[in-house]
Amino acid sequence: MKNAIQLFKLLFHSEELTGVELEKCQLACKIALEAETLPEKSVVRSMDVAKILADLKVDADTLVATLLSDANVEEIYNQDFIVEHFGESTAELVEGIRFLNQFKDFDISHRSDVQNERLRQMLLAMTTDIRIMIVKLAYRVARLRHLKFEEPAVRKQIAEETQLIFSPLANRLGIAQLKWELEDLSFRFLHPEQYKDIASQLDSKRHGREKYIQSVIDILQTLLKSQNIEAKISGRPKHIYSIWKKMQRKNLPIDELFDLRAVRIYVDSIKECYEVLGLIHSHWSYIKDEFDDYITSPKDNGYQSIHTVILGPEGKTVEIQIRTNDMHHYAEYGVAAHWRYKEGGKGVDKNLEKSIANVRQLLENPNDPDVFKEISTELKSQHIYVMTPQNEIMTLRQGATPLDFAYSIHTELGHGCRGAKINGRIQPLSTRLKTGDKVEILSVKHGGPSRNWLNPNLGYLNSSSARNKVKNWFNKQDRTQNIHAGESLFNREIKRLNATQVKAKLIVKRFRVESEEELYEAIGKGQINERQLANSIQEQLKPQQKVFGFKRPAYDEEIPHDRPVYVVGATQLKTQLAPCCHPQKGDDIVGYVTRGRGITVHRSDCPNILNLTHDERQRIIEVSWSDQTEASSEGFTAELSITAFDRKGLLRDVMSVLTDLDINLLDSKTHTDSNERSVTMLLTLEMEIHTPLGDVLDQIEQIQNVEAASITKI
Repeated sequence: MKNAIQLFKLLFHSEELTGVELEKCQLACKIALEAETLPEKSVVRSMDVAKILADLKVDADTLVATLLSDANVEEIYNQDFIVEHFGESTAELVEGIRFLNQFKDFDISHRSDVQNERLRQMLLAMTTDIRIMIVKLAYRVARLRHLKFEEPAVRKQIAEETQLIFSPLANRLGIAQLKWELEDLSFRFLHPEQYKDIASQLDSKRHGREKYIQSVIDILQTLLKSQNIEAKISGRPKHIYSIWKKMQRKNLPIDELFDLRAVRIYVDSIKECYEVLGLIHSHWSYIKDEFDDYITSPKDNGYQSIHTVILGPEGKTVEIQIRTNDMHHYAEYGVAAHWRYKEGGKGVDKNLEKSIANVRQLLENPNDPDVFKEISTELKSQHIYVMTPQNEIMTLRQGATPLDFAYSIHTELGHGCRGAKINGRIQPLSTRLKTGDKVEILSVKHGGPSRNWLNPNLGYLNSSSARNKVKNWFNKQDRTQNIHAGESLFNREIKRLNATQVKAKLIVKRFRVESEEELYEAIGKGQINERQLANSIQEQLKPQQKVFGFKRPAYDEEIPHDRPVYVVGATQLKTQLAPCCHPQKGDDIVGYVTRGRGITVHRSDCPNILNLTHDERQRIIEVSWSDQTEASSEGFTAELSITAFDRKGLLRDVMSVLTDLDINLLDSKTHTDSNERSVTMLLTLEMEIHTPLGDVLDQIEQIQNVEAASITKI
């Protein structure tokens, strides 16, 4: 390419661009041409990728981002430059493209089918904008076009990666133009002899085969129009790789395949399907053994269509499929999706699959200029995909932590976990992982889990299976050991909450155990976690009785379960009290949105609520006892003592936690010991009556440099 003007004319339609957009496109062309003059960091030039994408009629923003993503200019034109000259949205696209292009060595040679599938899903889940994945696929096409100049070992690696990872991704997204070239070019380098053999056996070159298919479509359109049948007709000749795959699957030579040329006809009704079939069979001869009626007898997965093979012009066989538009939609986007069939029935998670279906539908209209703007959305996934140090990919639920990751690999690794590196840096065990993270667990050979891991306020575990493994570990410990540990935790909470007047026998009644020993054992085993314990102690403190204005019922007092509860902001919604925790009037409660049974009201410290997964927690809503409308606005004051190592921003971080918990700071006294570099804070707080003090202390103690937090006065 001689200059930027020629490149601009090749890629863009200037009449569709405003003055500012025009300048951006021209500048991007200049930068892409500049990349060609610099020392080579990648064999693929962004200019070549943009030419591939221009044929797909992608939007101008995508083309600009592609031109700017060239590896040669990455250090010269950084994100700040791109934001300044091209805007935030283009900069985000460029960043995403460059990020995906960093994933160069997938080491797929020893990967299992499961690992390859997880890698595909990981790449999709990492894609914040689907256009980034389309650009990545175009980069791979450009790489394959250049592959003939590479060493044999490199050819094999790139071709295998393409066949196992990128071709299936193009297939899932329904980008046929990229899919067939990825498949054919990778096949050419992996099986050169078979490629040449099939190419030589085809009766005409690709252009000739496409021309033949179009002639069949023209005849069909005339035939259907004569009978006033409205139909959509599409068709394309099979490509070399798909022909070879079918030869392998059916164990047939190429001259016995009847669907080298295929046409699909879409109509509105089943009645029209059979009318079209009659017209075709009356116009051409057909091969009876190749006729299948999957409308009358659908496949097991629900797929419906009529398949017939005719002897078309020049005596060449053509497969024709006839189906309704609804059948086509089901075949492409439902559980009978064609891409699943091609990939051996492997599915992806439901959210990701729904996103893929939306993209495929939009890409069916590539001539619509707004299509690529509409699909510029993140592919939603219910999972995250993270890597081990050996590049094995693990599938975890959204919200998973390094501890969840450790327990998913092996129970003993979880028990012995003492730290974690995420992408090479040590991070807290409560860190939320994200797709693409590489996680290394730092563990000890002998040791057990911490009881803190079961405290939901601390966010160590978000997987119910991991929590159960921790609980099972404590269940297996010596009873005496659990009792001592439980008693220590009980006394610690009493001290933190400044609740020396609250005796264990009161908490025994709350949890309906027989003795203090049983209470301590349950705490030691993790059957009663620290959040439940703190809330039960707080219930016994006087401010609650005073504010609510009624005597708290004794734990053995029977309370009718027809006490009215309302959903805050929607009092008309149906509510019912949960039988698992028997919420009683005055208890701190939450609502859980059930499927078809209204709102179930639980105690906020109910084990079923505390053990909800990250996704299930999204269904918790605020509820209140019906006569607390006025009292709920009242509160109480408490003094909070904090000891910490001094640092900049400490008070700001404390205030941030208090703000998030909707707690008002009335007064603060701070003393700093410059010699010890320690600080003591005494804060006077005003809080709502339902605010759990244990949660407040837990979240304060999670702040960096905080050693301890406790309530000194209520």
